[in-house]
Amino acid sequence: MTIRERVAAALHDQPVDQVPFTIYHGMLPRGWRERRLRELGLGLCVRTAAVTSHAPNVQIESRSLTENGQSVTYERVRTPVGEVTAKRVAGGGYGTLVTVEHYVKRPEDYAVIEYWARDTVWAPAYDDFNRVVDEIGEDGYVMTAIGYSPLMEMLVVYLGLERFSIDMADRPDEFFGLYELLVDRRRRVYELMAESPSEVVLYGGNVHPEIMGAERFAKYIVPCYDEAADVLHAKGKLIGVHMDADNRVLAPVVARSKIDVIEAFTPPPDCDMSVSEARTAWPDKVLWINFPSSIHLSPPEKIRQTTEDLLEQARGMNRFIVGITEDIPRDVVLPSLTAIAETIHGHRP
Repeated sequence: MTIRERVAAALHDQPVDQVPFTIYHGMLPRGWRERRLRELGLGLCVRTAAVTSHAPNVQIESRSLTENGQSVTYERVRTPVGEVTAKRVAGGGYGTLVTVEHYVKRPEDYAVIEYWARDTVWAPAYDDFNRVVDEIGEDGYVMTAIGYSPLMEMLVVYLGLERFSIDMADRPDEFFGLYELLVDRRRRVYELMAESPSEVVLYGGNVHPEIMGAERFAKYIVPCYDEAADVLHAKGKLIGVHMDADNRVLAPVVARSKIDVIEAFTPPPDCDMSVSEARTAWPDKVLWINFPSSIHLSPPEKIRQTTEDLLEQARGMNRFIVGITEDIPRDVVLPSLTAIAETIHGHRP
């Protein structure tokens, strides 16, 4: 089987010749060692847009500079009802930026974000998606993503943790007014995703139970997943969620949800729920795990043993994929991937 065939089979609870093994596109070094890894079955996991968006009456200005030796980006969003600004610094995973000043700093900033949300329109980008599928071919699996769920978008993009926590309690009208608006606006995206060529649609994730809690997760986030799932399932699509943190406290809520794929699920020693526990808690869901990042720093024997243990916990389970979703230090990436790939290649599910 090709890697694309293996992933597709696992996603649909079909048997495979070996457990699928994937790595996010762009994280795999090039060269003869990479070729050897591909021969052992390592494939690319590619996320690309199937939908585009723009706000015709909003101007977004961005400027980058260096401050105290650090790359900094300032962004200004201008609307007919006012403007907001954000500041980001280099240092995120995959070369991304970390927001250190969020858009909403004052109560009146909510009106600007609301205008931005209402002005945003979406359009299909199916040809672009299909072009990536053709380029990757059998070497990997291509899917698309919606982005954060509305409450997580408020936390991560617009407000930041401190303002999010204060305004939820002290300014519930503005806070939940924006939440309800984002929920309503996102429904158009569900429809476009359902018509897209992508068989799997990832929806948000990155939920930390220590911040969000199971109650808010169940009340404000999972209903968005479930609503999207209904639209996607009607067109034969699967919905996945990027759940790479501690999941034990969220597990009962996830079990009752309509989520199909738990993507980036990270077992111990990095997070608090094992593959066997997840298998018991979610017998009808696909586990597309992230190999625990801390183990990459271990000797090859430890990496092989951890891989074998994960495979044994998933034995007899078709809905299981081993993935790499976090950066690996450059000096250990190839030895670690080789140890994992060789172990998976020698294992029969």
